[in-house]
Amino acid sequence: MLSALLLLALIRAAVVPSPGDHSRTLRVGGVERHYVVHIPRPARRGRLPLVVVLHGAGGTGRGVAAGTGFSAEADRRGFVAVYPDGIAGGWSDGRGPDAADDVAFVRTLLDTLGAELRTDPDRVYAAGISNGAMFTHRLACELPGTFAAIAAVAGGLPVTVAPRCTGGPLVSFIGFNGTADRLVPFEGGGELLSATASAAHWAAVDSCDASPTSSLRPDRAPADGTRVRRWTWSGCAPGTAVVLYAIGGGGHSWPGAAPMRIPLLGRTTRDLSATRTIAAFFLAHPRTR
Repeated sequence: MLSALLLLALIRAAVVPSPGDHSRTLRVGGVERHYVVHIPRPARRGRLPLVVVLHGAGGTGRGVAAGTGFSAEADRRGFVAVYPDGIAGGWSDGRGPDAADDVAFVRTLLDTLGAELRTDPDRVYAAGISNGAMFTHRLACELPGTFAAIAAVAGGLPVTVAPRCTGGPLVSFIGFNGTADRLVPFEGGGELLSATASAAHWAAVDSCDASPTSSLRPDRAPADGTRVRRWTWSGCAPGTAVVLYAIGGGGHSWPGAAPMRIPLLGRTTRDLSATRTIAAFFLAHPRTR
């Protein structure tokens, strides 16, 4: 019996990944799904936070990893970052018929990594851009109690999803939206709530005051043609927070990332780093019970 237990322990130890990137597959609902998991350098002890980073339409997990620099931030702050791939570069974010059961994929992915890496269940987070941001909203709604906080960049809460998550466990929220975004307008419309209404939804879930306060942030890069205003909801339930960064003149982009040089996407602000801001926000807000 002792030898068997020792062998099992050695097998488990052998499959624990070393620091760095690891490409993986996972079969969910008969479909093979792909993801990359980044284990922080240097090796860390104890239960680590886990951040799911979701690409936009037409993207990949590796692409959003490179574009956001989340792995370097994971190394700096000591959390696991995972970058899943959507089917055909997209996520079923709730705006139409599901092309795949992406909610089940993420749920299985979190269960798998939680069991393998013994990540901290009270510090599980999700961040996304564009279609990935919209899907992040859906995940928080349909996997209640899973995420301590979420971050949405250039993507609002789908109108069809909002009514399905008016209560339940608390979720802190941070958003970043450009006022000149031509692909996902700041004012919303059609299938999406506006940037402020999306943030206000989570403020209501967290029992925050209805009216936020705002402050203009320092213009650290005047040449980029943007100016950032931070909206904060106060009076939220203990341990939660809701914040929205409105990027004046900003386009459909990840704040602080390298500009895409595609005119349709508009300007990228250099006044702040969404990656560093999100990581700090996440780690300051573990799940409340």
